Amino acid sequence: MQGSNARERVPGTAPPTDLKNAIEQTYGSIAGRAQALYIGGTDPDYGTPADQWATDTSFRCSAVAQLAWHASAGNPTYEYEFARVPAGREVLGATHASELSYIFGTTDRGIFGVGGRPGSANAVDTQISDTMQQYWTNFAKTGDPNGGQLPAWPKFDTTSRAYIQFADSGPIAKEGLRRPFCDLFTENLQRPKSQ
Repeated sequence: MQGSNARERVPGTAPPTDLKNAIEQTYGSIAGRAQALYIGGTDPDYGTPADQWATDTSFRCSAVAQLAWHASAGNPTYEYEFARVPAGREVLGATHASELSYIFGTTDRGIFGVGGRPGSANAVDTQISDTMQQYWTNFAKTGDPNGGQLPAWPKFDTTSRAYIQFADSGPIAKEGLRRPFCDLFTENLQRPKSQ
C-alpha cells in the first residue's frame, strides 16, 4: 500500500519559480513533451502548474513507478490518493502528511500537514478518518485493505493503475492517476542521462 497527497512536495521546498527551466533541467531532451503537459491553469485539487510539477516529481509519480514495479513482481499492490482538504486549509490543499490525522484518528485535535495551519474537522472528516482506519487495519491484518462494508479498493496493476481517492465524498475507486504525467516521469527515469 502506497500513495500520495493531491498537493505535496518535499517539506521545506517551494514549487519552482521558473517552471520551464526546472522541466528542462530534469527532463533534458524530452523537456518539450513535459512542458506541453504542464501548460494550463490552476487545478482545484492539484494547484498551479508549478504545484503540480512539484508533487508529480517529488511524490506522486515516484509512488506510481514504485507501485508498478511492485505489481510487476507479482505482489498485491494498492494505491491511494488523499485529496480531502479540511476547513481552514483550502489555500494549501491536501499537503504532505495531511492524511496522517485521518489514518491515526486524531482529527479531533486539528488536522495538520505541511504548512502548519490546522484545519477544523467536521463530520465528513470523522467519517473519512473512520473509513481510512478500517482500510489500514484490514491491510495490517491481512495484506488486503478490503473487508466488511467498505467500498471496494481495487488492486493496482500496470494496465489499469487502479487506486482509491479519499476526497470530500469519501473513497472513490479510480484509474490511472495522472497517467500522462507519470508515464513521462517513468520514461525519464529509464532514459540514459546523456540524452
